Parts: sequence; structure tokens; C-alpha cells
Amino acid sequence: MSATRPSCLGLASSSEPPPQAVDSGRVRILVAYHGAGMHGWQVQRGLPTVEGHLTDAVERLLGERVKVWGASRTDAGVHARGQVAAFDDGGRRDTNEYYRALNMLTPRSISVRGCERVEAAFHPRHDARGKVYRYRINDGFDADPMLRDRAMHGAGRLDAEAMHEAAQYFVGEQDFTSVRAAGCDANSPVRKLHALRVRRVSPNEIEVFVLGSAFLKHMVRTIAGTLVEIGRGRRDPRWVRELLAARDRQAAGPTAPACGLTLESIYYPSQPWPAELVDVAPFDILTPADLL
Repeated sequence: MSATRPSCLGLASSSEPPPQAVDSGRVRILVAYHGAGMHGWQVQRGLPTVEGHLTDAVERLLGERVKVWGASRTDAGVHARGQVAAFDDGGRRDTNEYYRALNMLTPRSISVRGCERVEAAFHPRHDARGKVYRYRINDGFDADPMLRDRAMHGAGRLDAEAMHEAAQYFVGEQDFTSVRAAGCDANSPVRKLHALRVRRVSPNEIEVFVLGSAFLKHMVRTIAGTLVEIGRGRRDPRWVRELLAARDRQAAGPTAPACGLTLESIYYPSQPWPAELVDVAPFDILTPADLL
């Protein structure tokens, strides 16, 4: 399904559609998935993964196995509304056909929300300039069963204002070693976070939104776990400055459960996605320059 809606993050106008190489053999898809029961994005032999299901579906359509590149290697149990992937098909099929067929050939926990041809040089991970993650926390005494595998539970009553205050210390370009998983293979622990927002969206639910250029393994989940410690009153918001300065994973809070995390959106300045596909209202005030 070709893009006809305004762009991702609300940063591009629907009257100015992104340039497309319609004769390109590269297809880009926007993917949503419910991560429960999945072993993450990346293919793992004998285990259900999002990349694996999509690769199998594309193989059935093309009659050959091709690589499906993903923008983010989400962990087991993590959800997505705005994952982006791409594959090469030599221009053999119409994108509307891919849109319909991929939704038929993949499990109901996976949904292809958009499909279009892009420039042959486009790469979902290398061309991304910003990602938005949302972490959901149910802090009510009575856990909402509708959020059973879509939010963190059992945190106790949290102070969202204190969490938001603490979150601002994570903003900026700095060394995030303290919130980096031990098995992270990134060459550098330095990353840039553009904005964090913590807000109470209902009497029993808090959302943490994080916008950054790139992320380390378990980075967002460890930030969320650290903020929960502050929300519980166990730490002062200024503790974040100390733990970042320590550059030691043991200095930060626990890694929050994967089920609360959702990849909401990925920003591509040269070839943006339609905005109405992904709602990231807390960051509407940003401009493209903020993400460079």
C-alpha cells in the first residue's frame, strides 16, 4: 500500500510526498507486532521471531529466500507499532499485493501497516535518524488484565512527577554505560537522547516516552527500571546524575520487563512514513533539525 498519509512524527506535509524510486527493486514495509510469544525480531533457528515469519512469507511470494532487513532488533517480548523493514524483489510484484499477501501469510500477532517502493540505497537501520519508544507501567493495586503482557505490573504506587524530573537528566549526548546491558556489542556507549516524557495517562497507568537517535541494548528498559526506583521514593531524581557519572551498570536500577516496551516510531528525514500510522503526540513540537 503506497504512502498517501502525512509523515511519521508529524514532521512532513501530506502535500509533499517523499521522493520514491518507483522502479526500484527495494520494498519498505511498516510493521506492528505483539511481542508476547515471540523471541524478538532477529531470526533464531527453531524459534518464532518477527524477522523469521516475514522472511518465510516473502519466500512464499518470491519463490526464493531473500534477506529482510530490520531497523531495530527488538528483544523477546517487546512490541512494536512502527518497526521498519525492507527487502529486495527485483520489482516483481505490486506493493498492494505485498500489503495484502504479507498480512495473510504471517501470524495475527504481526501486521504489515504500510508497503511502498523506496530508493535502492535505502536501509532501515542505517538511514534512521530517530526512534521513539514507549514504556507502559500499570501502578494500580488491581492490575488491568488488558495490559497483562503489555505493561509492567507490581511496581507499587509511583510518583510520576518525580520520575519526569529525573528523566531530564538522561537527555543529551552522553556516556550511557550505566544503562547498557553487559552483552551489548555497540562500539561506543555514547548516545544522544533528544527528549524523555513521563506522564500519568490514567489513575493506574504511567507512560514513559523516549526519543533518541540510537539506543544501546536494554537501554530504554534500564532507564524505565531506574525511573521506577525513583517513582517509588527509594531514590532522589538527582541520583541519575550520579549513576551516569559512575559508568557502571551496577549503579543503575534494574532492567524493566520487556512486556512494557513498544517501539512506536522510526524517523527517516529523506523518506518519511505517513504520520497517521504512528501517533507520538509528546514529540510533536520537535523539528527535523532536533533529530540530526
